Amino acid sequence: MIVDKMQMILVEVLAGAGLKLVETDEYSELGRGVYPDGLFRMLLNFHERYKHLNLPFIITENGVSNETDLIRRPYMLEHLLALYAAMLMGVCVLGYLFCTISDNWEWADGYGPKFGLVAVDRLNDLARIPRPSYNLFTKVATSGIITSEERKQAWNELQRAAREKKTRPFYRIVNKNGLMYAGGLDEPMMRAYVERDWKFGHYEMEGPQDSLSRFVRWTLRPFSIQRKSKARQDDDDGLVLQPL
Repeated sequence: MIVDKMQMILVEVLAGAGLKLVETDEYSELGRGVYPDGLFRMLLNFHERYKHLNLPFIITENGVSNETDLIRRPYMLEHLLALYAAMLMGVCVLGYLFCTISDNWEWADGYGPKFGLVAVDRLNDLARIPRPSYNLFTKVATSGIITSEERKQAWNELQRAAREKKTRPFYRIVNKNGLMYAGGLDEPMMRAYVERDWKFGHYEMEGPQDSLSRFVRWTLRPFSIQRKSKARQDDDDGLVLQPL
């Protein structure tokens, strides 16, 4: 039914990363930047812009392609904490849907990238196999709580894999200069996990990789380091999700 006022606003944000792969940033299998603070900032931005309409938000698709499940677990928790932080700042959020329940067909990339909380074995009668993130999400959704212990465990398992130089599939074409192309790979290359603290509230993405942007970041780096150091001193165990 059409009425005389706006009923909904649809927003899609795929990544906070640029076109060039940054070796110190973490990415999904599809080359999309992992940046929980982006969800927090986006919600605050659109809340401020459209709050006069008094419309609530529903996150209908938030997830990451990661066959090993090591990135998915901290990704899930950190984005939920970012969402909760936005709610504490006054953003009205009615719901959240994780993407996806099971491995799916990606329009431009086929069955390669694995988004599912549940793996699908396409060589064995499409058997469904829950990944560890399935159980974690079930627990959080049921209890409405993210504990500091759960957050640390998910993060430490990922960082242990990074320190051990373990790799995972990556389905984006990257040229010798690090530029990523829209086309995907039928067979993935292997990319190492990144030893960088991308947890919610802990860092900012590098941003555009053109010469001017990189020079500006370099000149401002001393001030950025001071701000991050103070933030780390103020950070305890981070936010713990509790029912509002």
